[in-house]
Amino acid sequence: MAWRLKRGLSTRKGKRNNKNNKREMYNKIVTGSEDNRTHMRLTVTRDDLLKVLSVVSSVVERRQANAVLTHVLVSAGDGEIVLTGTDLELEVVARCPAEVQEPGKVTVPGRKFLDIVRALPGESILRCELEAGRFRVAMAKSRYQLATLPVEDFPNLLDVQWDTEFSVSRGDFRRAIEKTQFCMAQQDVRYYLNGVMLEMVGTALKAIAADGHRLALCAMETGCGFTGERQVIVPRKAVAELARFLGDGSAPITISLSANHIRVAQDNVVFVSKLVDGRFPDYHRVIPQTVKYEVGLPRGAVLEMLGRVGVVSTEKFRGIRLRFQGATLAASATNTDRDEAWEELELPGPVPDLEIGFNVTYLVEAIGALEEGEFLFGWNDSNGGVRLKAGASGDNQVYVVMPVRL
Repeated sequence: MAWRLKRGLSTRKGKRNNKNNKREMYNKIVTGSEDNRTHMRLTVTRDDLLKVLSVVSSVVERRQANAVLTHVLVSAGDGEIVLTGTDLELEVVARCPAEVQEPGKVTVPGRKFLDIVRALPGESILRCELEAGRFRVAMAKSRYQLATLPVEDFPNLLDVQWDTEFSVSRGDFRRAIEKTQFCMAQQDVRYYLNGVMLEMVGTALKAIAADGHRLALCAMETGCGFTGERQVIVPRKAVAELARFLGDGSAPITISLSANHIRVAQDNVVFVSKLVDGRFPDYHRVIPQTVKYEVGLPRGAVLEMLGRVGVVSTEKFRGIRLRFQGATLAASATNTDRDEAWEELELPGPVPDLEIGFNVTYLVEAIGALEEGEFLFGWNDSNGGVRLKAGASGDNQVYVVMPVRL
């Protein structure tokens, strides 16, 4: 009996030793070595942390083949913390003030960290510390502990040589992105269409997007002169993130370019993205420089008419027919169930006769992006694309929509 008891104690002791050995091995993997366990301690307000963590976590996926890409790099020092998130194509760096008792660096699961901070009460003070490879977040009686990965494994896109740098109004740049991004192609084999092309020429910065069925152009003045002409293509995901994090107003942002990257710096946030390696088609050949016929149409009334008639268009094809005749614009649509819709809009005066078909979604998005009460609808014939633009803005905002056969 004594022998069995002794053997049982020895077995349990052996299991505890195995668990301790596994824990020590885990600490070695996480911290890089057994004796080099980085420490970090800081306090930060929940609202400040949530604001920057929301921006950074937007580029972080919950699942990645490389586990460290699901993490956010947290660097503490000099009265602030710097958060970095990346997916190897994009990188977002954001700063927020903090009381740093002990500086350091750590990587933590980005989306999980965001969920924790978001769930905590507003205006609360968070205590964060790193010890023995575990990142702890505490607030009042709440305690959280997150696993970490080696800081050395976290990639860095900021080590780039920038050859061009200029400043523009953040509101104008955001507007140029928002007024063109809906025309980007999605997973097109012509990879150079899966993004927005930025063209710098003279003192103007132009944003152009196309998907083979439509094209959008929005230009803005930068106040600075560019040497020669330069074009870069910003990929689709980067465009969506830029439109999301850029603020309004006339405060300046700094845009930097290299051969393969673009960087946009706004206040305490820096955004870096790889560029699409390709040549954008000559968009000047798509936009009609002159048109034979052009009529002014009321933007609001046309949008409402297209929205009502488009209800019966087939969900996949979305075809709608426009007919100009006399002083009337008529819109009609049918579907495979033999449903029909027809609506007429009276115009101020007679216009040239035209009958033409469109994808109603493409037409509505283009007209909706125009900002004035009246827009110009111009064409050469029923087989070519129509040119849409606002009268007062001239050529600074132009859309081309190609017709479809109905």
